[in-house]
Amino acid sequence: MRLNRRCLLILTAWLRLAGVVRVHRVHMAYVRLSLCFAALACFAVSAAAADPVALRAGSVTYAVDPATLKIDVRPDGAAPLMVMPPLHAPEAVAVTPDGTGWRWTDAEGRNITLSTEGEALRLTISGARGSSLAWPLPTATTGTWLIPDGEGMAYKVDDPFWRAAHKKEKCLGGTTLLSFPAWSYLTEAQAVTYALGDGLLSDLCLHDQDGLQARLKHDFADGAETLDLLFALRPAEPLAPALFYRQVLKSRGQLKSFAAKAVPGLPRLFGAPQAYVWGDGRDLAFLDDLKALGVERIVLGYDQDPRTHKHLVGPAYLAKANALGYLAGPYEAFDNGQPEATADTPSAIWNDGLYPSGCLRDAGGKVVVGFANRGCEMSSEAIARHPGSPSPASRYAGHIADGASQVFVDVDAFGVFYDDHSPDHPMSMARDRANRLARLAVAIDQFRLVLGSENVTAWSSGVAHYSHGTAQARALAVWPIQADQSRFGVYWPSDRPAFFFAPFKPTADEARALFGAADRLPLFEAVFHDSVVSADRWEFGLMKVAGEERRRFARSLLYGTPTMWNLDRRELARVGPWLKAAQDDFRQAHGVGAPALLTGFRWLTPDHLVQQVTYADGRVLIANFGDAAWQGVASDCVRVIRPGRPRADLCPPADPSPFH
Repeated sequence: MRLNRRCLLILTAWLRLAGVVRVHRVHMAYVRLSLCFAALACFAVSAAAADPVALRAGSVTYAVDPATLKIDVRPDGAAPLMVMPPLHAPEAVAVTPDGTGWRWTDAEGRNITLSTEGEALRLTISGARGSSLAWPLPTATTGTWLIPDGEGMAYKVDDPFWRAAHKKEKCLGGTTLLSFPAWSYLTEAQAVTYALGDGLLSDLCLHDQDGLQARLKHDFADGAETLDLLFALRPAEPLAPALFYRQVLKSRGQLKSFAAKAVPGLPRLFGAPQAYVWGDGRDLAFLDDLKALGVERIVLGYDQDPRTHKHLVGPAYLAKANALGYLAGPYEAFDNGQPEATADTPSAIWNDGLYPSGCLRDAGGKVVVGFANRGCEMSSEAIARHPGSPSPASRYAGHIADGASQVFVDVDAFGVFYDDHSPDHPMSMARDRANRLARLAVAIDQFRLVLGSENVTAWSSGVAHYSHGTAQARALAVWPIQADQSRFGVYWPSDRPAFFFAPFKPTADEARALFGAADRLPLFEAVFHDSVVSADRWEFGLMKVAGEERRRFARSLLYGTPTMWNLDRRELARVGPWLKAAQDDFRQAHGVGAPALLTGFRWLTPDHLVQQVTYADGRVLIANFGDAAWQGVASDCVRVIRPGRPRADLCPPADPSPFH
């Protein structure tokens, strides 16, 4: 061991304290013992004062300062880059070997480990329950943040639009608004990439401070006691965080493909538009209309109430839909409880054994009010403990008995979890997540249903086949728009709600925030295209947003994500050619088999409005979102290039007649 000057001073002081300056009369065993203690003390101090710990991962070397947790990376033959700034002021820590890595405890009592995983640096920080961590990322002045904010976004650091949008800090939850917990800082040279082993109780927060800045926050709690962080230096490509995160999932055995979630009806999901049916769209004649139009595959959902709706899907409808090759089944939800006499949806009705006793309670013992001030939030633990029916399993069984082949479960996959302080069914957020995973899995594993849920993200991808919402980018921009019912529409009339049918005209800023092509990326698809079919939210059917229909049609083809519709017989007559084109063009671009992995993405023009996507089977798709033609590809059209086949240009149909 090399001892620096400071260590030698400590060693001398230790020896004097032990009385061994007079070495002529000291017992040699005592001297050796004192020297051992002195050496240990020297090691601890020298670890705090020494050069950073260096770890080699792939073609780069990471340097980590244990005293501050500052992290740098040095590519071979290049200057070092800062990956993370210091987390805290310098501290004296004792660094000890831990396998091929290192371990220490900081001044706050947090246990820290450092190692490598593949070509990445892995850092874990374990903290006491109830504590938290906030860690700014390196200051950004140029470049682009690549963030799976829903499907995926490219936020230029110096873009005035995104800086203004983040004047007040906005946070993306690691299990909610981030469709997977990884992101990159892209420059011309590289993509510094970050990933979380688990996004539970972690947030990526963005704010404007001379450019778009980011910081990571984590709350240490039951099931989230350890923050598991991975850092990687990736090539300068737009899909950097997605390609890295997929590698992480595969290496950890956490990626579940469609093949691993196979059920009898699953092949009917692929290449199928998705629709909710309303009013006379729930009559048998509507199915005849679909057949006459030439629709061969479609996913039909419905949210109905026998007490208030005139038209109802029943066993005959489901049997006929199945015979036509369609997937059909109900909307379901387990999150809300209301009194039976006044409940606004059948899914909120539970028996006396569950409601109101099964309501969540906050730390003060008060019942947690449900979404939109409706009833209460139901405790997933109370439902899991409840013997017999009603239960998720009994509801699935009822849907199967009616003839359903698919079910959409609202809320469960969204990733918002609760602590339940009820003494009868206490629950942590981690337990809540486990309960939701279990009851979603039952639909697939036991009842063999095709299953969808709201905003499926990484944590719930293994227990869902399709998602409503994940294909929508930047969900934070959705809620203020929907809240303005004078513009977006109301939930009336019940058989044809304006909220779903009446076109909504966004402002220029709203259109860019939600649909701007130059800012969008298929990040979720690059991770999960062979695992989850993602679509827009059901409120945002293709015809809902006036002026965006053609661009959204083209993006659906480019990304390989199905279109969303809200239909009755009148609306089908109006938009039928678009629905048929959505089916036929999707088939021509992607086929009807299990989706192939999305492997590459490029911007082909400086304005980012011409984009190229590649797939694992060799297909290349080019979309032109600009106003003028590009190399023969017309505006809002998609060119499909298949190995050994003639290329095809696919364009939206002529505009439909006005909505009425």
